[in-house]
Amino acid sequence: MSWQGYTVFLLESIGIYNRDLMLHYYKKIKKFMIWYKSRYGIELKDIPDTADCKLESQKKAISWRRIARAIEKNDFYLKRLSFSQTKNDDKKLIQLIHKWDNLLNKTTQTDDTKLRKIIKENF
Repeated sequence: MSWQGYTVFLLESIGIYNRDLMLHYYKKIKKFMIWYKSRYGIELKDIPDTADCKLESQKKAISWRRIARAIEKNDFYLKRLSFSQTKNDDKKLIQLIHKWDNLLNKTTQTDDTKLRKIIKENF
């Protein structure tokens, strides 16, 4: 399976259980792709499956692997794609937490300190 196919698979899998979360990721990924198109002229069809690992880790290259890994890591804010945490994202996350009890709970494991703070404040 290609990384592009895997990314679509991950989004569809999330959508089966939580359409709101899937749409959140979809909108952010779409913004990411639009930014790369306007900045570097890279069209959707031209996004490579993989790029140099070093450039991906430095957030200097677009690839389907980078997008898929962000979803795999449950990176709600998509910081791995160079997004930052916003107040609107915080509000959306809190709404999702209350709407979908199984999305996050006090036992959720995450490396994101800001996400842990939100979990701690809301449970």
